[in-house]
Amino acid sequence: AWTMEEGEVGEDGRRILSFSLSDKVLEAGVMAAESDELKDSVKAFADQSKLAASKAFSRVLFSASNARSEAVADMGKQLAARLAWTLSGVKPSIEIESAHSMAVKSVEGAMSKNDGKKKESAAELLSFVESHPLVSSCLTFDMTPNISSQAVHPKEDGGQPNSPASSLSLRVLNEAYICSTDADDDERLHKKKYEQCLDVYVSTVVNACNMANKKPNDNERKRIANLAASALPHHLVSLPALTPSALNLVGAMCDIDEISKKALIKSSKQTIAESAAAHAAKAAAEKRATAALLILRDVAFQRDAVRQSAIDCAVAIAAGRLPASQPIEDKALKLVMNVIYPKNADCANKVVESASKELEHAAIFSIENHERISKANKANARKKEKSGHAIRSPLLPQSEEEKHALDRVRKPVVLFMALCVRRPEIIKIIMEMSCEEGADVLAKAVKTNMPKLAKAAAVKHGAANIALKVSDMASEAEIPLFLSFLDNIAPATEKSLPSQELIDACHEIQRKRLDANGDADPQFVIPVLSGMKREELVRKLPEFVKAKDDIFKSSLRRMSERLAKYALIFRIEPDQTETTLRGMSSCEVMVYLHQLDFNAVGLPQPRYLESIQLCLEDDNLFNDQVIQAALDHISGKFLEGEPLPLAYMRTVILTCSKHESLHSWICHVLLPRLVEGRVYNYKRQWEGWMRCAKSLENTGDHGVSSLEAIQKLPDEQLKLYRAKYPRK
Repeated sequence: AWTMEEGEVGEDGRRILSFSLSDKVLEAGVMAAESDELKDSVKAFADQSKLAASKAFSRVLFSASNARSEAVADMGKQLAARLAWTLSGVKPSIEIESAHSMAVKSVEGAMSKNDGKKKESAAELLSFVESHPLVSSCLTFDMTPNISSQAVHPKEDGGQPNSPASSLSLRVLNEAYICSTDADDDERLHKKKYEQCLDVYVSTVVNACNMANKKPNDNERKRIANLAASALPHHLVSLPALTPSALNLVGAMCDIDEISKKALIKSSKQTIAESAAAHAAKAAAEKRATAALLILRDVAFQRDAVRQSAIDCAVAIAAGRLPASQPIEDKALKLVMNVIYPKNADCANKVVESASKELEHAAIFSIENHERISKANKANARKKEKSGHAIRSPLLPQSEEEKHALDRVRKPVVLFMALCVRRPEIIKIIMEMSCEEGADVLAKAVKTNMPKLAKAAAVKHGAANIALKVSDMASEAEIPLFLSFLDNIAPATEKSLPSQELIDACHEIQRKRLDANGDADPQFVIPVLSGMKREELVRKLPEFVKAKDDIFKSSLRRMSERLAKYALIFRIEPDQTETTLRGMSSCEVMVYLHQLDFNAVGLPQPRYLESIQLCLEDDNLFNDQVIQAALDHISGKFLEGEPLPLAYMRTVILTCSKHESLHSWICHVLLPRLVEGRVYNYKRQWEGWMRCAKSLENTGDHGVSSLEAIQKLPDEQLKLYRAKYPRK
């Protein structure tokens, strides 16, 4: 198409050469490029030109790849990169068609993992690949198995064929970026082309890694995957700009769960070689995934423009929203918490922002699945009720659906709680989201992991300080979560009691947070009851009796939780001038409940009697031996001259009905002792004694009868008893 004419020799001794293009050829070329409808002759010319250009382009590519000289190879790749963008719409020749097909498969693979807007973006990416086939072929040229094995040769100067300086992919990307900064053209359109070009390149690297994971025995695929993954960080560092979508694709390299599971499968049909290949493929995949995390780290440290996107991706992997194997998730968590967060204030703020987004995703997931999980829990509860199985702990999953949901939201909760230890002020965020309507699964996950948060925060900031700080943050709706935090912040072991500072802090919280009636809420001091002095607990006992049943029972358990070995003992102060005993044993609880002056503290008598009834119904905390120890102590004090409490004989009668094991002790020890103390001088207690003696007089048990105690009554009282309860 071109003609050359020689001119005169210049002063430098060189002959001037001029090139010219036929007007007809130029006109045909313009028509072929700009017109949709072409004449047959022009169309034939256009097709022939494109075919010739495609073959020439392939020759340039292979010549550059096989060149012994680094300079020649670099020049060839620069030329190929420029031609790839210039020859838009020219289809690749048969020699490099497989490279274009791989680009299409890579983008389609990315599309299959996306939905919504991301899927629309992936569709645009596929359109870009189809409209720029030579560009996509260049991007995948070095990662296409059939081509890569033929095209790569060592350089005469020892240079690496795929080093960043000589990379064909990098040349193509740089060419796209240069076009995007050209002020004479549509900058937005060219910028989008650069972004799409970058996405295609990273998609191809991810696809190469996935292909190697699917076929562990294919050494060629493994070689290409390792080559592409090792070149990727160098290329991304060299690029002038990165995009959030490209970083998300980098994060997809961490999705190696399939090859990890495949390596764990043991089958009799699997040969030793196959098993070894699977484990080697797993190790290589983990190495590539780790490299992807390091890319995100480097981008977060070096690229201000996309720092948030890189951190978002790393946090999403750590939180389990982006797929990854368990070891990689653990590495991502360590990367976020131990490397990125401490780097500087900006990185720390962005990590918190990303973690907040992940927690919000978990809250939305919880709300969207609330109804389905509730139905499954109710159905499972009905099945267990029919089969007679015990109800599980409220913090355990009540159905398979809830179990899967808890697994889904647990990781973002754990990640955010780790940040809460370093920044206590963000505890408000996790409480707010957990208390949203329908976010029950998230709230359960938070309560389940609350012990870790509370204990770590107490160690770092001090139990009293963090308790007051979180109290100021919590709203009325968030009180259940705050109580869970407070409950876990207080130690409950015998050797580690709540400190006096924490006890004082809980009292201050109680004074600040009055209920709707202006009364102090006893729930705020329950966590530290085991560390409070017994004398103070006696004064506070009416507050717990007035409270709801669950609060009352919870307070009793907390008082006695560290005193299991003293459950049957009423302890005596070692020094009567100073109170040192802390907590309250089960025996002491029963004794002080009976001795409570309900009229003096404004407590209705029915509630006073009901509180004792609740204790008798709790067989775990107040078993028959505890009841015996408490009744025995009170009866001993009666012999010393103290009056019997109002509810004493009522408790004895209820004990007769509930604990048959105590019949013998009541008949042969307790009732005679009360006679010795002249119980008949107290009308109400005397009535109770007679009723109890009557109920045990003819029990039918061998050797168990109250007759002996009855016969010890003075004659006058014996006649009164027989007049009321004649012998049958």
